[in-house]
Amino acid sequence: MAASGTLSSAVLRGLREAWQVARGIAGERAYEIYLDHHRREHPGVPPMPEREFWRHHTDKGDTDPGSRCC
Repeated sequence: MAASGTLSSAVLRGLREAWQVARGIAGERAYEIYLDHHRREHPGVPPMPEREFWRHHTDKGDTDPGSRCC
């Protein structure tokens, strides 16, 4: 029974990691990454609220598409 629990834990851990990778590829982690960066680089300064961040993020993508294909 213990081996089954270990296997289940390993499978769940793998699924969680895969989900985080997929979220990163889709861009869903952008605000989390911004908050981590902001905490390190600008301590004591309040970060942008999430809604403002996404507005800025979207506008930047529209004006500077970079390597987007479309």
